[in-house]
Amino acid sequence: MAHTSNAGDRPPAWGARNGGPRPAVQPSPAQNAPGGTSPAAEDAALIRHWAKLLLDTYSARTNFFPGGLFADPAWDMLLDLTHARLAGKRVSVSSLCIAAGVPATTALRRIGDLVTSGLATRVKDENDGRRVFVELTEDGFARMGGYLARVHAAMNTPPGEPRRKI
Repeated sequence: MAHTSNAGDRPPAWGARNGGPRPAVQPSPAQNAPGGTSPAAEDAALIRHWAKLLLDTYSARTNFFPGGLFADPAWDMLLDLTHARLAGKRVSVSSLCIAAGVPATTALRRIGDLVTSGLATRVKDENDGRRVFVELTEDGFARMGGYLARVHAAMNTPPGEPRRKI
């Protein structure tokens, strides 16, 4: 991926949210689990769309503002995990660290914060004992789905109509 930013001293942006490689994404067995609490197909598509839209808009900021000014790795991870789950993919710890765009130690701390808060969980790869995936918990997924649905509603409120508080 070519780096086209005006700031020549910034490294290229890597990771799924920037269109870069995602080294360890696997299909998610939980995606099609019977009796799951995943939203209806049309709601899932809408939430996935808005998660990707927010990832893309966050990435676009790097073309206009200094790098690191808006660093929010935990939020970037939540958006990335939401999009991956709705796309039927699994995200490895290493891939999530890369996608966060911060040093690995910072990314690992933020993953720990997400796990401690009950929004995400670590899952060992059954096929490769060296790899661990990060997935949203049901609570984390429900919170992200609710947030993204409210963002969608707020962004699609016609001018002049009262907006629902996000």
